[in-house]
Amino acid sequence: MKPLTKIILAAVAGTSVMTLYSYYRAKKEKQQYIEPVLLNRLMDKSPYTPSKINDNHAAGWVAHYGVGITFVTAYYFLYRKSLHVPGPIRALLVGTASGALAIAVWKLMFTSSDNPPQNNRYGYFRQLFIAHIIFSSVALVGYKLLDTNTDEN
Repeated sequence: MKPLTKIILAAVAGTSVMTLYSYYRAKKEKQQYIEPVLLNRLMDKSPYTPSKINDNHAAGWVAHYGVGITFVTAYYFLYRKSLHVPGPIRALLVGTASGALAIAVWKLMFTSSDNPPQNNRYGYFRQLFIAHIIFSSVALVGYKLLDTNTDEN
């Protein structure tokens, strides 16, 4: 299997499990923590969005999964060894770095919006950090499971 195929499949698996965790935390804390919904709300309130975007619009989902693919692509180039030998310490380190980066990007998106979506920011960033550890763990293990060491072109 080609690396790009493994990257996409691992990213979809990691992003899907991460999103399920976000749904769980959102329901448990009665807050809006679901990344595609928050992305849609940010896009809807942007002066650059030509039309109304509701919470379930495909744009937020495409963006969310696109970012997941971008993260796993970065893992491929920066952490090739982690993808091939995804132990718990590596997953925790990669997840920690990913979570910190995600929090920084979300903070930037929220502060640069004139009318950002409302939620408990501390709770959101806490769950986002944990969600990225889950994402990286699933993506790294998923990549390894797909890694048959054949056709590495």
